[in-house]
Amino acid sequence: MAATATPPIVMPASSATGVIRAPRFLTASLARELGILLSLSVMFPFMIHVLPVPETAKLGARLLPMFYAPLLATLWGRARSALAVALLAPWLNWALTSHPSPPGAIVMMIQLLAFVFTLRGLLAGLGMRWFHAAAAYFAGVAAAVLLVAAFPALIGGHPALAWAAQGVEVGLPGIAILVLINWLALHYYPPGAGGGGPIAA
Repeated sequence: MAATATPPIVMPASSATGVIRAPRFLTASLARELGILLSLSVMFPFMIHVLPVPETAKLGARLLPMFYAPLLATLWGRARSALAVALLAPWLNWALTSHPSPPGAIVMMIQLLAFVFTLRGLLAGLGMRWFHAAAAYFAGVAAAVLLVAAFPALIGGHPALAWAAQGVEVGLPGIAILVLINWLALHYYPPGAGGGGPIAA
């Protein structure tokens, strides 16, 4: 009976000096891109929270600044960076500013991931449209509702649908800002080779 061949073991690529090189996805360009986007993901909420308005105004919940950097990254065709920002931004903001709280960071992370995945799917299937940011936001809300319905302690035991409805009502100005960013990207950074948008990226 013939012996079966043992598959070769794939080793990390190494240079002529024997130093193991980092995987291709860990490039200096990607690291720089992530650094910029994560900085923006902290800067946008910080700038909004330092505005001289009463705490009861809840500007973060109204203007949705955590969505700006993932939205821009996805519209620019940087899907890996957008997903990394969605994963890391809530926790980076919590580490630096104590907002959101850890339960809120979990909910925000799931919402941002659904937002990015949905937006990326819409861009791939339909091309860039001015309303995609709003559709992706509501997909993120739906994902968050499923999460908090399964784990109500994340939102203090409140009913999931009532919590989501209140969040959407409060966040209407932020949804409008997301649509505005989407429209500006479509107008000034259209898809295709000429515009350099996400279809060409």
